[in-house]
Amino acid sequence: MSADLIFCGGQVATPKGFRRLDVSVRRGRILKVAKSSASERRGAKHLVDAKDCLVLPGAVDPHVHFDLGIGPGMRSADDSRAALAGGVTSVIDYTGPQPGQSPRQAFAERLKQASGWACDFSFHNVLIDWRDEWAKELHELARAGSPSVKLFMIYKDRGWQAHDGMMHEVMTQCRRHDLVVCVHAENDALIDHFTAKTLALSADKRPGASALAISRPPLVEWEAVGRAIALAEDTGARLHLVHLSTARSAELVGQARKKGLLISGETCPHYLSLDQKLLSRPEGHRNACCPPLRTAKERQGLFKALKENWLQAVATDHCNFSSELKDSWGGDFQHIPYGLAGVETSLSITWTLGPEKEKMDPARWVEMHSAGPAKLFGMYPKKGAIVAGADADLIVWDPQHTKTLRAARLETHGDHSAYEGRRVKGQARQVYLRGSLMAEAGRYVGRADAGQLIKRKRS
Repeated sequence: MSADLIFCGGQVATPKGFRRLDVSVRRGRILKVAKSSASERRGAKHLVDAKDCLVLPGAVDPHVHFDLGIGPGMRSADDSRAALAGGVTSVIDYTGPQPGQSPRQAFAERLKQASGWACDFSFHNVLIDWRDEWAKELHELARAGSPSVKLFMIYKDRGWQAHDGMMHEVMTQCRRHDLVVCVHAENDALIDHFTAKTLALSADKRPGASALAISRPPLVEWEAVGRAIALAEDTGARLHLVHLSTARSAELVGQARKKGLLISGETCPHYLSLDQKLLSRPEGHRNACCPPLRTAKERQGLFKALKENWLQAVATDHCNFSSELKDSWGGDFQHIPYGLAGVETSLSITWTLGPEKEKMDPARWVEMHSAGPAKLFGMYPKKGAIVAGADADLIVWDPQHTKTLRAARLETHGDHSAYEGRRVKGQARQVYLRGSLMAEAGRYVGRADAGQLIKRKRS
């Protein structure tokens, strides 16, 4: 059986580490991972020369917000093409239910909105309220390939907050039906407390966008993380903590896992690389995200957590708002559209900080971007692995390529970047989605509407 593609000459990231092997692809799937013969190479339709490069599984980003509406005229960018340009071939986004809307209705509506996305995708089912009859719908959604939900411990003012009783009930039902519970863990009451103290300052002493970090100190996150873990322990639910920004939160996840609890966590490239001092710059509000950027001490703790496997995945929480929308804050940090672009730059940022600077094992770097999230959310080994039978989502990664990040040169629809001017090493030279070339040298070259819905397995 002849191959459509053979990737040859590179170091392949296999589940057992990097090996100098070939990867043969046929009809969008990996045919075999082994040295190919001369006759096999002659019979292939195309040879991909990966000399001096790494051949990686396409990255899986389990936390993005493409085309997210947060109010009239306020939408994030659809950056599915930017994802592929950076080496991310699969994403998990979120449904956006309206008050009283059932999970099934919200999923169907979000699926329509995703028509035309370039990369493969799935959805976490957001719950902003709860009705007992929705347990059956969640069971049906899980069977259909969407076995995860999302709860917010904050945003009471938006009507999104899940109080502790609701969280306990949702976790109980999700345990019964084998769904993962993803939680945004911050303490809403503490945020209100610290925000009030900040707003009480006189106008000349109020710290502008830096007030965001002051109103959400590390305590706000790690207290809520501990509470979510306690609820998961009591219910037996499978819990995933999203976008963790503090070392203590990561340590709590690690301790829970050591006890044998079904807990996992993720952090983001911006919490590994950016400092909260960016908020104090003249355009610092454009770097506002939730939770906010932290200090060097927290960044060091998060890298340790990734190395020690206290955290299992890097996700971007990609939520890309234009400068115009960011600049609409009017000087009030409470009105900034929170979110940063990251899906296109995540691999280069973490390669530079990890294998290059922190001496992170390259195999561990691959795992936290691919197999780690794919295993957490029921996509492995179809996604996140270079093994026979998996989707041929492959990256030819040039570890020596060096560039300076400029928003104007990125594929994103956004017009600014928190990484403007940063020198990074490593680039996705070529990116393939199910055997089709989608990006080359950081540019999207794929066909329109290539993305497909991923049907995930239950936990």
